[in-house]
Amino acid sequence: VASWKGRRSAKTIRNRITTFRLIWDKAKTWNYAAHTPYEGLDLPAYIRGEQPNFSREDVMRIIAVSKPPYNIVWSLAAECGIRRGEIAGLNVGDISLTALAVIVKRSVTKKRQLKSPKNGKARVFAISPQLASMLRPLIEHRNPDEPLFLSAKGKRLEPDNFVKRHLTPVVKKLGLVGGCHGFRHGNASMLDHLRAPMKVRQDRLGHADSKTTMLYTHAISADERNVADQLGALLHQGFLAQDLPKMITAQESIS
Repeated sequence: VASWKGRRSAKTIRNRITTFRLIWDKAKTWNYAAHTPYEGLDLPAYIRGEQPNFSREDVMRIIAVSKPPYNIVWSLAAECGIRRGEIAGLNVGDISLTALAVIVKRSVTKKRQLKSPKNGKARVFAISPQLASMLRPLIEHRNPDEPLFLSAKGKRLEPDNFVKRHLTPVVKKLGLVGGCHGFRHGNASMLDHLRAPMKVRQDRLGHADSKTTMLYTHAISADERNVADQLGALLHQGFLAQDLPKMITAQESIS
């Protein structure tokens, strides 16, 4: 540890010791070792830096200058706080325009493989009427098993690529700092600003087993529905009915 100090970050050193500890504890369990060499180690303090956080105004600026369908992608990320891999993993059938809800039940890895979400459970989010209107052209008359968002080549989005190509340049142009996770942190801040009940914040990280409208509806509390409506009002004040042709153009470009 002493040889690492000054050459490696505190986070890296602590991560290495954590890995070593897991291996050594397993060795003790299997009776390959009797002593504990890591006891009493003087580890460097690690203070987590402040995470980039897109404010409501930042989000509105990003959405305003982004081209379809990525203005919709960022709207979804900001309102629901879902991760980039989960955005890429969404299918058309995961959106219920009737119940005003989205179910997140898969994520795309860096190797473009589909897997369960980070916590292993599907999660249901209430969405605002404004966001539902933006999503409608991407949903109607499409196969429910198709990816919701497609690349210019008609393929499912790859998490790193769509952020690097369509978010990073916009963020840089606007003089902001942060990536797709900035929407997630911003969502948490907006929930705090709205004084959303703690149960609602927890429920938005909850899980569900069905995509039927009935179970969608039952999975969403009145408090969460109210919060979704408030988030929609905060984020989409500039959204007007005449914007729909732009959304339809986006749908035609990826169909």
